[in-house]
Amino acid sequence: MLEPLADLDRHATERGDSPALCSPRRQFSFAQLRTAVLAVAARLDRAGVASGTLVGIDLPTSLEWIVDLALLRLGARSVSLRGVTNPGPTELDALITDPGRRAAPAGLTLEADDLWLDSAIARGDDPPPVADFGGDDAIFRLILTSGTTGGVPKAAAYSLGALKYRSAEQHVHWTDGRPELTLIGLSTTGGFHAAVASLRLGVPYLAVDRIDAETMRFAADQGIEVLCGSPSQVVRAIHAARDADIELPSLTEVRLAGAGPTAGLLALIAEHLTVPVRGVYGSTEGGGISQRWFDAESDLAATGVPLPGVELEVVDGSGMPVPPGTEGAVRYRTPGLVSGYLVDGHLVPFEDGWFTPGDRGTLTADGELVLGGRDTEILNLGGVKIDPATIDEPALAFPGVIDAAAFAVERVPGLPEVGLAVVTQVGCDLRELDRQLRALLPLGHPTAFWSVAEIPRTRLGKPMRAMLSEQFARMPR
Repeated sequence: MLEPLADLDRHATERGDSPALCSPRRQFSFAQLRTAVLAVAARLDRAGVASGTLVGIDLPTSLEWIVDLALLRLGARSVSLRGVTNPGPTELDALITDPGRRAAPAGLTLEADDLWLDSAIARGDDPPPVADFGGDDAIFRLILTSGTTGGVPKAAAYSLGALKYRSAEQHVHWTDGRPELTLIGLSTTGGFHAAVASLRLGVPYLAVDRIDAETMRFAADQGIEVLCGSPSQVVRAIHAARDADIELPSLTEVRLAGAGPTAGLLALIAEHLTVPVRGVYGSTEGGGISQRWFDAESDLAATGVPLPGVELEVVDGSGMPVPPGTEGAVRYRTPGLVSGYLVDGHLVPFEDGWFTPGDRGTLTADGELVLGGRDTEILNLGGVKIDPATIDEPALAFPGVIDAAAFAVERVPGLPEVGLAVVTQVGCDLRELDRQLRALLPLGHPTAFWSVAEIPRTRLGKPMRAMLSEQFARMPR
């Protein structure tokens, strides 16, 4: 039996009344969670979901986690679509979704909600025996990603062997048994492993779908000690808690994933949460690669030394490692690496097991990786190359700015310029922000500003700059 299912059975037997799955609306003990998983597995089996079926899931987090476990029991492969606007090349055999939420791109579509779940539990059918996925090379889940592939959606093929390795090692840098709210959803590897770890460690998985006052009040009531999310998610959480006058008295750590912190974010955390900040560098494809603690004096580009079991190199254009202090392309390999990308139904593995995430960087003499930007994000303005992150950071540190992202835009065809989208508090002085950025960045400052309600970001918090470029081309400021 797969480890998550074995862990669930063990806790349901030994401590069945302890909380296993909690959301602002509903709570399941380990015994209740096991009953729900068995009931859903039986219902899906009756509907025709069989071993090897590829099932897309677009459901609220708490219900999705139950469905995820049921699909593991059936030997079906899963792919989470929550928050994914473009599933890319993935061809689904079945889709499980909210009633009326999404058009069916598959032959079998099932609509599921709490009533659907409760009726399955009430019916009480026996599920089929636990299916055998196969060996460690078997693919049990696809994870859609575009953050490291130039914005082109790809399906990363996640194997049982990679799951076992990451589950065994993640306590080093990820969930370790303390009460934790992970804002990253199940459609990411980080969010998925937070749920897997809850079963291994016998602690509740806190399932949320929004970042608002209700969620932060739920977090306070649960006594969370760790708040985990992307930098933009953590910023939104801090503002939601502050605006509703909610405190998190048990909090001991903020853990960031998807991107490193800015000076402004560290200052915001220091002012409102007063807890240490840990950053995890990695990717959907490779999981956690390195980690480090940050404070006001930290080099924000430094990511720490590789975690045990991770091989990390900086290479030149021919793929040869470069000396310490020399910038090149970052690549890494690890037993937790996904098997490759699924293309036209066929698995395309990474060459020699190395994954190249698109980051530039250098290695210090001590082996620490220091990032230097991303190849896929560099803005080329008539021969002047600009890393948009160097604009984001001072913008985010400006008083009254909640979120910001720089991007290339052509309001006049053939004349590229730098645009900046900002989410601000009332009274934020954008004219002064413009003045400061011009003084700080004489060759790469924004020349067009847009005030927006929200910055479009990937599920791991990376700004979707191409979307912003398309949205604001030829639009007035």
